[in-house]
Amino acid sequence: MTDVKSNVSLIALGLAEVREGTEITAGGVVRMAEGIVQSWRSPMRWAYGSGDNEVAGLSTIAEMFKPRRNDDGSTDSKFLPAMYRAVAYSFLVGEDEFTNSDKMQFKRAWQIAAAKMAGVPVEFVDADVLRNGKRAKVRAVEVPASVAFDLYDTDGTTPTAAGKVLEADVKRSLKRSKRKADEAAVRSMAEETPIECVGGKIDGLSVPSVSAISERLAAHAVVAGLMPSKGNRNKSASADKFRASMAFVSKCLDEVLSDNGESDFAGSDGVETEMRALAEKLAAYFAA
Repeated sequence: MTDVKSNVSLIALGLAEVREGTEITAGGVVRMAEGIVQSWRSPMRWAYGSGDNEVAGLSTIAEMFKPRRNDDGSTDSKFLPAMYRAVAYSFLVGEDEFTNSDKMQFKRAWQIAAAKMAGVPVEFVDADVLRNGKRAKVRAVEVPASVAFDLYDTDGTTPTAAGKVLEADVKRSLKRSKRKADEAAVRSMAEETPIECVGGKIDGLSVPSVSAISERLAAHAVVAGLMPSKGNRNKSASADKFRASMAFVSKCLDEVLSDNGESDFAGSDGVETEMRALAEKLAAYFAA
């Protein structure tokens, strides 16, 4: 639960790195994931309301994304916000609130931790990365290639682009060491290749970032029953309209960021408040 040298929780240390907004932000998410693993079964008191209307109980980080049901069977929408406050109070030295951005990064960390606790071979390692022309050492998630990528098509035998790259890498390694292996062994070695999820590319293959691997690992947490799938992401009725709206917003932002003087859209102090509000809503969506 705590860093032995500083006696500060790894969750607090990781969140501090995330809040700094430096190149080590992704490392902060990983450090939070380590802290969540260490504190997976630690009981915490959550509560909302006051006086005779107070609702409270004991729960753990492991259970915080499982829906709590009211007596009538409906989902208790106040439980998760109460759990976020409980986590903040327990691990952030008396703070009782996460920002929406904090919640989004915490959930990414939680998904990584949940997959590890569900038996997925997730390791936390020190990785050397190149950021802005400088080398830095950050905490990173390491998983087998079979977890980081879809290596084979749905038939289970035809390699995808990622599978071809990794199999070719295995064959080159075998050739250099003058070893031989049949196709089954090559496939097995490709699947077991350790991948440090820090972004970038390997032989033209895009390596998952910490946020990308978190989303892939979330599926394992869902299968393990640690969190529900987001059903509202699969409602077809308004998906196309919503996608078109998001595409328009993305186009506007691309033009603002291009700053070439020819854009139909430009940032200004007048819209910055609305943009920050939109960013907070997006963060809240990914934190829920």
